[in-house]
Amino acid sequence: MKTLQAVVEAKDDGTRVWKYVLSQWKDTVKSREQTRKSFKRGEVTVNGDVVEVTRNLVVGDLVQINFDDLAAHESIYAREKLDVPYEDDDIAVVIKPAGTSIVSFGYMLPFSLQLTDSTDDTQGQPHTADIPETATGDEHCHDEDDENDEDDENDEDEEIAVQSNISRTLDKQGRGRCAAIHGLEKASSGLILVAKNSDMRLTLNRMHNEGEIRRTFRVICHGRWAWNNTLSVDNLESYKSSHLNETSIPTSPSALETNCIASIQVVSITPSNEAGSLSTLDVIPHSPYMGVKIRRYLMSMQNPVVGDSGNTKPLKANRKGLMSALVKVEFIHPKLGTPVVICMDEPAKFEQLRSRDQKANLRRQANDMEELRKGGLDPVSTYDRTSNQPIAYMAGEKDFFGLRFKVSPATLIPRTSTETLVHAAIAIAEGRSVKILDVGTGSGCLLLALLHSIPSATGVGVDISQEALEIAISNGELHGLEDRAHFQEGDLGCLESRPELLQSFDILVCNPPYLDSSKAAKLTKVFAGTEYEPPVALFADQQGFGAYELLAASLLRDLRTSGPRVMREGGRIILEIGSGMGQRVRDIFNFLQFESALRDKHKSERCLVFAIPEAWEDKISN
Repeated sequence: MKTLQAVVEAKDDGTRVWKYVLSQWKDTVKSREQTRKSFKRGEVTVNGDVVEVTRNLVVGDLVQINFDDLAAHESIYAREKLDVPYEDDDIAVVIKPAGTSIVSFGYMLPFSLQLTDSTDDTQGQPHTADIPETATGDEHCHDEDDENDEDDENDEDEEIAVQSNISRTLDKQGRGRCAAIHGLEKASSGLILVAKNSDMRLTLNRMHNEGEIRRTFRVICHGRWAWNNTLSVDNLESYKSSHLNETSIPTSPSALETNCIASIQVVSITPSNEAGSLSTLDVIPHSPYMGVKIRRYLMSMQNPVVGDSGNTKPLKANRKGLMSALVKVEFIHPKLGTPVVICMDEPAKFEQLRSRDQKANLRRQANDMEELRKGGLDPVSTYDRTSNQPIAYMAGEKDFFGLRFKVSPATLIPRTSTETLVHAAIAIAEGRSVKILDVGTGSGCLLLALLHSIPSATGVGVDISQEALEIAISNGELHGLEDRAHFQEGDLGCLESRPELLQSFDILVCNPPYLDSSKAAKLTKVFAGTEYEPPVALFADQQGFGAYELLAASLLRDLRTSGPRVMREGGRIILEIGSGMGQRVRDIFNFLQFESALRDKHKSERCLVFAIPEAWEDKISN
């Protein structure tokens, strides 16, 4: 029950009381429907008197609401019913849909409960000191709704007496509705074991804590699972006591495996472009362990569950939700003495994910095969998708802007997104006889694509790698552009120091390294195949902005030179940028005139265009 009150001010004089309540306490009374029901329950008073929704307020009125948030919660969720695959007089097994919290779950149960709300509920429960800490930690005493809290190491040290295995406060606030014997994350779906009366709750809690309830989780994780299942358990008794004397939550893979995981069975292995493979597993944890420990274990084995919560890893095409579901519950009925085995189908989203990734993988295979054929290679004998080596390096060639270019591990593989720079430069050139400087030329694809599209243009490509320059020269000859394209060694941080570059270029194009070097190890895992590309072409310091800062400093020194310069006044600087880098790059080049930002085909801001001010001396002095 929440009691809130406020005195009506002049600005609200004449306002209907229901509008006043909704606007004044919108964080508590969240909708017109809840406001109406609050009035119906007689929770709103004005100057101490219960009022109707139509009451007009005057200055100085004291408005008070005694809002019963539990009743409001019940009125919302009681309308939604859950599937119940098993039910008798004492026990039910209910399917919790993904997106439903355990709090809401209690209000949605389609049957009545006979639960007391007294302290007698703890009779027969083991004393806190007798309960393993693992049975009172983050996933047994809490509803697991807050997935960020599951990662808090402090949760592992909590010592809370087990009453419902969900939360002490829920029993008190939930009016006897907290009957679930185990929690389940809000993002996860699955079977929930429910006690329908207080005596059975005590019994099931004991069975839960003593390992007499077996649960099977279906998960989809990154990578190909290769465990030998040596710890597979055939009956409950064989592992009931294996964890009871533990005093801490194990964190190493071997400790988690021994203490938390009873069995892992491979359901399927699906090829995936991003993850290499996706493994669908059936995992049986030792009770009372639940989904959190499964995710921690699989993360420690470098096979994280697909998801966006703690101890998971998303897929680019599946950044929300959690690919984990409790699909099977097994126990011996405490009254009837008969086995109870309840199963549910895996959620439909599991097969949708596998099917989507498999189709994408088949498309990639077909594209890769075609790339190999273009490179004059036999796809059957050459193709090996188990390797992360980019297909462009296998073929030694890559298409860019409609042209075929030679590539090698000394050069960055041309990306379609970089074609945005070509479009920007062509629009600026307007067919004129422009001189183009390509900084960090690599394979030369950017400069050569521009010269091919602008027949009267000439250009120079610079790179610090002699091996890359050899590839660029070869590509120039391949496309018959060797007379108009010249390649030489050079560093983007000191362009003005090379006399041969003091040509007053009209356009400078540059795709600098912009991935954060401090995250190189992580990023090469996220972006498959990048570990084969030259790091100097990918990574930069200063959170990825180091190359921009070096280029800006070189250009600023060039502008301050009184003699011949690299860039002419009015020339254009065209830069590729990474996602979310636009504003800081604008700030780095603030001595130039910003003209435009262009987006790639994925609608990401990919290219910035700057102009050398005509009156650059005045610009710099200001």
